Amino acid sequence: MIPSRLTVLRALLLSLAALLTVTVLPSGGVPADLVLVLVVAVGLSSGTQAGALFGLAAGLTVDLVPPGSAPLGLTALIHAAVGAGCGVLQRSVRASILVPIVTVALAATGIQLLRLLTSLAAGQTPNLTHASALIVCTALAGAVIVPLVIRAESYLVARGLA
Repeated sequence: MIPSRLTVLRALLLSLAALLTVTVLPSGGVPADLVLVLVVAVGLSSGTQAGALFGLAAGLTVDLVPPGSAPLGLTALIHAAVGAGCGVLQRSVRASILVPIVTVALAATGIQLLRLLTSLAAGQTPNLTHASALIVCTALAGAVIVPLVIRAESYLVARGLA
């Protein structure tokens, strides 16, 4: 079975986002979760099922790309839930330009809260400053990236290329 162009585009964007998140962005001092931004974009553009599946794949990618995350699979489940949740809002995207921005900000906040709780449960001291910066930078990146991904996916579907 040959994957569709939309699947190939998503896989390429996911690979690029994962690599940028662990290589380029930390050295520039800009902590942004580009993988989360893509999960929100796919959920908002394609619905609950596609959002959950892409979120699962994206979370597994984050878990496996060094430095990874502990415990293995937690990020995959969280991203799958975020993708499914964003899929519920699929019809609201056309209603307001603020929906993608608010959705990314809420998803980033939720994920950071879960990561802070996980670090507390492991006996580590959480870094609130880094978590806050990550939320703000991810929301700003989402304001730019989510509408572009939604338009690119809509273009491929409308042209029958997906």
